[in-house]
Amino acid sequence: MYLVVLSGKAQGRVITIERDGVIGRDPAVTYPIDDPTVSRRHAEVIASVDGWRLRDLGSANGTEINGVRLIGDRLLREGDVVGLGRATLVYNQQLAATSTAPPPNSQTMERTLMPPNKPLKDELAPALMAALQQASNDPQQQAIALLEVIVRLVPGALRASLVDWRAGWALGRFPHDGEMSRNALFRAMSMLKAQPTGLVVWTHDELRSLAAQLASTDIEPLIALPIDDKVGLLVEGGGLPTTQSLPRVSVADFREALLLLRIPVSGVRMQAAAGSRKLRDADLRLAQRIQMRLLSKPPADLNGFELALSYTPALMIGGDFYHIEKRGADELVIVIGDVSGKGISASLYMAYVVADLRLLIPNVPSPSELLVELQEAMVPVLETGMFATVCAVYIDLQSGLCRVALAGHSPPVLRSATRKVIEMGLDPGSPLGAEATPNLREQRLQLAPGDCLLMTTDGVDEGENSKKEAYGKKRRDQVLTSCESPAEINDALRKSLLEFVGKDRSTDDLTIICVGRPK
Repeated sequence: MYLVVLSGKAQGRVITIERDGVIGRDPAVTYPIDDPTVSRRHAEVIASVDGWRLRDLGSANGTEINGVRLIGDRLLREGDVVGLGRATLVYNQQLAATSTAPPPNSQTMERTLMPPNKPLKDELAPALMAALQQASNDPQQQAIALLEVIVRLVPGALRASLVDWRAGWALGRFPHDGEMSRNALFRAMSMLKAQPTGLVVWTHDELRSLAAQLASTDIEPLIALPIDDKVGLLVEGGGLPTTQSLPRVSVADFREALLLLRIPVSGVRMQAAAGSRKLRDADLRLAQRIQMRLLSKPPADLNGFELALSYTPALMIGGDFYHIEKRGADELVIVIGDVSGKGISASLYMAYVVADLRLLIPNVPSPSELLVELQEAMVPVLETGMFATVCAVYIDLQSGLCRVALAGHSPPVLRSATRKVIEMGLDPGSPLGAEATPNLREQRLQLAPGDCLLMTTDGVDEGENSKKEAYGKKRRDQVLTSCESPAEINDALRKSLLEFVGKDRSTDDLTIICVGRPK
């Protein structure tokens, strides 16, 4: 298997995939790519009985195949365009395996014509490779350079074109001397649809018959070769000859040439996908800004209490949420939760929940009642199988008394003033939306001066490294016992987790809230 890098800092490089391994920016991974938009451990290639599969490893900028975001893993097919961040690669099983065609990053290839007595199949591929090596980075210009070589080397050829026969338009032509004959294009599309594999050659008799049917005299001899299921190569000759025959060609003459032609074709598709990706990314960035505005900032006056938080979605947008608000002068309400799933669907429900919390908290006097009201609001709009885990804490800022209600969420963790970590034995209850009548009850704990209360989503304890080891409570507790203030705990815990998983961000949404009572 080969991955040919089409864009980015590593453009032109051919990556030979011979075993399972990680692709990423880290020089220590199996298949390193020097590109700033590629994560240190970006994706993984895995051998299977069907071929090579590609899996994203929670990369910061995501992985795409043919412009579609990769979720889970997917079997790679010939000609697939792979996006790793802003680096684009094309998957190929044979390109770099030919003895006559060195990889695109070869610095020794010169643009020279082969001896005239050499078979077409032996001279075409090397000449195309040389032209590709010297062409600009623009896929359209690469296509024209390759078509020029075909016109020069194929006997009798006057014009060569790459045609999207499904859409009915040319991706590139050489020479570009006016529009392509509509009859020629019609004939090419008809034949390629009828025979999507192999070599298609029109005989003189077929051309004369078609010309008569269409009352046309300008149809030219053509050779049509499918490059993939959408795009074909057309080679047009010099009119309707009366004595000489069409050039004698075979599938073998063009087999390696067609592999090389897939590079500019993939590049053109990549440009189209990049355009749609830019639009989609712009929408996601807007959604991210809207989502961040929905998440409340901590109140300025906390009666001496300290509070620190961080929010890191696994994707550009996520399903974690929190809301922090004062009720009256002396009560602080903290709500943290996680909607099942990731990405757009989870973020829509997250926005719905936060909007409800803004309406409910000023009028609901206890955390258990708050979750009951939230359950009633969510059930009518939740899809089957969707749910939300929530932790609601009401803190009396005078006494330090905390009233807690849990809906399937991990209980808060208490770090005492003496640096002791205490797991609160609270009933976690059931998630909102999982049951018609969830098990919700109010529980209490006391914050003494110097104590800190830590609330997180499951991205902390369940964060995994490359060995599938969980971050776990032991590492979390080491951070809690080594730090003093809520701000120190928050920063150290987030840094420790991301270093453990070995990525630019966690594979799950990550929210940390730490509140401390002053001594």
